[in-house]
Amino acid sequence: MGITRPHVVLAGFCASALLATAAAAHHGWSWAEGELSELTGTIQEISFAPPHPSLVVDIDGEVWQVDLGNPNRTQRSGFVQGSAEAGDEVTILGNRSLDENENLIKAVRITIDGKNFDMYPERIEG
Repeated sequence: MGITRPHVVLAGFCASALLATAAAAHHGWSWAEGELSELTGTIQEISFAPPHPSLVVDIDGEVWQVDLGNPNRTQRSGFVQGSAEAGDEVTILGNRSLDENENLIKAVRITIDGKNFDMYPERIEG
């Protein structure tokens, strides 16, 4: 049995803690504003790849990252592959990033061609 080097164990612990903190910071809502915002733009890209579906949307000449619900929530909302395509207009209701320099919004609802896809209906008032 080898001797464990304290600095190796400490480095491994720190790396694990850093990764866990980064993952936790992005998931949930703590990184986003409390109030809902509405934005409208044109879909440039749609991704259903892990960790969660997302859109890239042109809003007034700026590129925005639109995080949708986790894969199960997104599917339950009815938004699945084929529901939209690049070039479609989308209205996003959601919570913007607290960082005003970051074009990022967590969608609560997206609306495409008059159809609502509610990712988090419990967060929508009235």
